[in-house]
Amino acid sequence: MGNIISGSDFTGRLGPVSVYKMRGHDKLIIRTPGGASKSRIKNHRNFEATRNLNREWKLVTEVAAKIRQNLSAICLLADYNVSGPLNALIKKIQTSDIINEKGKRSILFSLYPDFISSFQFNRQTLFNSIVRQQLEAVIDKSAASVTVTVPTLQPDIHFFPNPRYAYYRLVIDIAAASDQVWDEESLSFKPLVSVLPKYKYFFTAWVPASSTQAVSTCEIAPTNEGFSSGSDMILIAGAGIQYGMPAPDGSIQPVPYAGAARILKCV
Repeated sequence: MGNIISGSDFTGRLGPVSVYKMRGHDKLIIRTPGGASKSRIKNHRNFEATRNLNREWKLVTEVAAKIRQNLSAICLLADYNVSGPLNALIKKIQTSDIINEKGKRSILFSLYPDFISSFQFNRQTLFNSIVRQQLEAVIDKSAASVTVTVPTLQPDIHFFPNPRYAYYRLVIDIAAASDQVWDEESLSFKPLVSVLPKYKYFFTAWVPASSTQAVSTCEIAPTNEGFSSGSDMILIAGAGIQYGMPAPDGSIQPVPYAGAARILKCV
C-alpha cells in the first residue's frame, strides 16, 4: 500500500514500481523489478559468473553487517546510510585477491589493516570539524585491548559542538574482524578466527557543551573468554560525539541521530 508523506510525496508500491525514501537522501528513490528470474540465475549455465559474484557479494555484505553491528554505538550517530560505502571498501579488499578465482576470493583484512582507518559516519558535519584535537588510540593486538586518550576539549578553541544542544559525551566503540577464506570441504567461506573478542562500548560522562573537558583515558578489554587474537584478524577502534538534552525528570537524554563519528585506527 502506498502512503502520502507530505504534499505529493508518495512512497510504497504502484504496480511494478517501488517508491521509497532513504536517510541521507532528500529525493524519492524509484525502482522497478527486472532481469532474469531467480531460478534461471540459480541454475542456468549462462549465469555461472553471476553466481560466483553473488557468492562473493553475500560474504561482503555479511562481513560488513557484522562490523556495523559491533560498532552499533557509533553507527547510531551516522547521518547517512553507511552500508553502501562500507560494502564498497570491503569489496575492494576482496577484488585485490589475485590468487583465487572469482567466486572464491578471500577477504584478508590483515593485509589491509587501515582499510577503514579514516572512515567517516557523517557527511553534513564531520567529527574532525567538531573535535579538532587528535584522539590517540593504542591497540594491543596480543591482549586484544584498546586504550583511547581524549585530549583537553575547550569550546571555541579545539572543540566546536552544535550550539542547539546543552550537553555532550564521547563514545568509544571497538570491533574485531576476521580474515575470510574459501573452504573447499564445506564449499563455503570460513573465518580464520572462529572466536573473536567482543567489546562493550564506553561512554564518557555528560558534560555541558560550554564547559572544558579535561584529558581522560579509557581502556577497553574484551568481555568474552576463549577468544583468539593474532595475525588473521584486525581490531577497529572508533569514536563519536553524542549530544544530549535535559529531560523533565532531570536526566539527560541522548538526541537521536545528532552527533558525529569516525574510525580512529585499525590494526
